Amino acid sequence: MLHLAPHLLNGLSLGLLFALIALGFMLIIGVMELINLAHGSLFALGAYVAMVVIAPGASWGGPLGAWYLAQPLGLRYVLALVVAPVLIAFVGMLLEICLRRTYGKDPLYGLLFTFGAAMVIEELIRIVWGSAEKFLQVPQAINGAFLLGGLIYSKY
Repeated sequence: MLHLAPHLLNGLSLGLLFALIALGFMLIIGVMELINLAHGSLFALGAYVAMVVIAPGASWGGPLGAWYLAQPLGLRYVLALVVAPVLIAFVGMLLEICLRRTYGKDPLYGLLFTFGAAMVIEELIRIVWGSAEKFLQVPQAINGAFLLGGLIYSKY
């Protein structure tokens, strides 16, 4: 049982993330009476936007990019927590404006529109950032592990 505890805690934390995504999905279904197949793509786009805010790479050259990368990593994570949701909310509003044409019609139109939007968003992600895995540096405040009941858990 002692070896099972870390896996249970990790599964709980991942399950809570999935539950948060599912709650957003259910909220859209309940309020708009529409199955939004672009929900996961918007979540992924938000992750990529946050990645660019945290570690912009070569896209931010010059003195501004050097100044930004000199800022503490934790500050960049906080900025990403503000910028990514605002930008994705704007993209979601644009999708909703386009989706208004399907109101009052067969629900299949909305389903097909969100399916197409999901494909477009996923391909845009692939075109802009490529299909290779991406890695980010973890802030020092949450890097490492802690002891709980004699077992070692990751801080993040």
